[in-house]
Amino acid sequence: MTMDASIVVAIIAGVVALGSALLAAHQARSARRAGRTEQLEAKLDQATEDRHLLYLWNRQLVDHIYRGLGPPPPAPPPGLFTND
Repeated sequence: MTMDASIVVAIIAGVVALGSALLAAHQARSARRAGRTEQLEAKLDQATEDRHLLYLWNRQLVDHIYRGLGPPPPAPPPGLFTND
């Protein structure tokens, strides 16, 4: 029992098309994942910077109170409340 050449070509074309579709889906998923990773890295960098600035301001406030200085308290460091 032999297969017709057109059936073999159709099967090969279908396998190639399916493989191409799977590869395209994988690349799209990888690109979305990379975009999310970059966004999360940016948020983490901002949170780290905010934490450092809050630490500096807290240290200034504690020192201000420890020295017995009255109002007004030290101003927050520049850039602390600039992001949403």
